[in-house]
Amino acid sequence: MMLPKPLRYTIETLLVNSLVLSSLYQLIVYLANRRFWRQPPPPPAEAAPSISVVVPLHEKTLDTLALLHVMAISGPSDDYELLLVVEDEGAPAYPAAAAIAGHYPATARIVASGPAGAHASPMHDFDAGYRAARGDLIAFVDPNLHMKAELWNAALAVLEDPSIGAAFAPPLYLEPERRSSSPVPTGGEMITALHVNHARTAGLPFAALSGRVKSMTAGFMLIRRSVIEQAGGLLYLLDRAAEDVALGSLVRENGYQIATIPVPAPIVPPPQSFNEATATLLRRLIVSRAAALPEFIAWPFTNPLTVGFMLGLITEREGRWWGRRTWWGFVALRMIVAHQLDRLRFGRAFTWTAYAQLFMLDTFISPALWARALIERTFVCRGRTYEIAQGGKTRRIE
Repeated sequence: MMLPKPLRYTIETLLVNSLVLSSLYQLIVYLANRRFWRQPPPPPAEAAPSISVVVPLHEKTLDTLALLHVMAISGPSDDYELLLVVEDEGAPAYPAAAAIAGHYPATARIVASGPAGAHASPMHDFDAGYRAARGDLIAFVDPNLHMKAELWNAALAVLEDPSIGAAFAPPLYLEPERRSSSPVPTGGEMITALHVNHARTAGLPFAALSGRVKSMTAGFMLIRRSVIEQAGGLLYLLDRAAEDVALGSLVRENGYQIATIPVPAPIVPPPQSFNEATATLLRRLIVSRAAALPEFIAWPFTNPLTVGFMLGLITEREGRWWGRRTWWGFVALRMIVAHQLDRLRFGRAFTWTAYAQLFMLDTFISPALWARALIERTFVCRGRTYEIAQGGKTRRIE
């Protein structure tokens, strides 16, 4: 069905403006990243308080045990504990947790969270770790995080300001290793890494420099125990699907600021199939839509590949080729910015095949999943199905 000419021109005008604005946004994000990541590291804190690190464990990968060893020996304080949260002894990651607890009995402990029941699984694990923790500072850490001393130094330094209740580091996924001799990574972990690095994390420096940090991003989050106690604990957050957004709201609602530290939280991507990766991305988009609807609606229009592809389809259908030819120029711009962002944050870019996959992700995969997330009200997490309401509250479906 052919749309009326005034309506077609209106849509084209809106898309052209969105294409220009999204490209400007990408350039602003790049400049913000240059300024953010090139900040001099803050001086180390004079004294480190007691620290509890909560690591929720569900599945285990070939890297899990090695990464947990690094966490166990990288404590910045003499009063440091590593809490490994598993549901019970039947959890797939329990043997790895038991090995670490047995090797570092003075540092590591296993915390059995028990079945999540009707609660959202991540917040259920966080609450179990918080109740078992003894430290003045509590870190909620991804099990695949590669812990480094620079991360602790920066986080402890910013928390010397009493007005700051929590600090987090932007999570960055390391480039996945090839599973075979093929030059193209065949797993879905590349899709996850590209989405996190170039969609979830890329804009964080812009928000940090402009003072617009309203929530945290999971990976490495360090919170004062007193802030959680002041809020009455985490029990009232157990039905929240977005654990990082919920913790950020807790901090801000109690009158504290959130700091974004200019040190990345490097995460080793766990092996995934393509279907597993897209299911994870769909779940994140569904949760994002429920937790922050305006940002979710605007998200695809901040990417010139998505906007330009829609514009190219419309103009080509009408026999005009300028939309598609213009789009390829914006494709080049997007790839150049992504390449430079990776060089800035990792010291080197990913392989060329990664940016070919980023092209497919931005142009086809992400828009399709975004459209599904716009209407879907259920998602699957750790084998459990949840229904989500606007605001991020969940209800488990039996």
